[in-house]
Amino acid sequence: MNTRSRSARRPPEAIHVGNVEIEVASEAIAVIDIVQATATSDLFGWYAVGRALVRELRQLIQDIGGNYGLSCVKSTGDGFLVTYRHRESAEVAGVDAVNASFELLRRLTARNVAAPEERQIAVRVALHFGEVDILPNDREGPNVSYAFRVEAVSRGSLPQALNPIEPQRFPLHNYLICSERISDVVSRRKPNWPLTSCGLFKLKGFSGWWELFLVSDEIHA
Repeated sequence: MNTRSRSARRPPEAIHVGNVEIEVASEAIAVIDIVQATATSDLFGWYAVGRALVRELRQLIQDIGGNYGLSCVKSTGDGFLVTYRHRESAEVAGVDAVNASFELLRRLTARNVAAPEERQIAVRVALHFGEVDILPNDREGPNVSYAFRVEAVSRGSLPQALNPIEPQRFPLHNYLICSERISDVVSRRKPNWPLTSCGLFKLKGFSGWWELFLVSDEIHA
């Protein structure tokens, strides 16, 4: 159940696949998904509403990420794969990713106050930390896959979990869920950020049970 790894603190290096050199680095990985994006596009139209919402979210992520070591933004259709890197202390990227995610949630909350119903943006944010293969405008590797599995966990996943939290304590949108690696970093470096265990989950493609956490700051506590 423990995803900690000393290798996550190694500096960037390179591996060779055939004649191709691929950089490997430790980064914080965020999967940001727009809640009900497909339903919104189906109801109001991709070109009329959906596309503008996705592009606005991308711009917000880029504007915020510039202050937090943003290293990659890749579209996933209904959201984005985002990574953060800190060159002096790898795990600080985990703190930066949480800070960037909190700021994104705050900006979306403020934005949605004046936005009509069809232009509301609600998101789910999942965070993980580990080594990734660095590709142009993309990231690959098991830790990226793991982050996507974390994002797939929702209130509807609780009946299959071990020791789950009460369903009413798991938000439907605008929340931050993270892996044990991120929770370890937060516990050491930001003990004032409350962590709530969601329970132990089976994640597709990964053996065993994995504990996941909701993380909040003072504003969202």
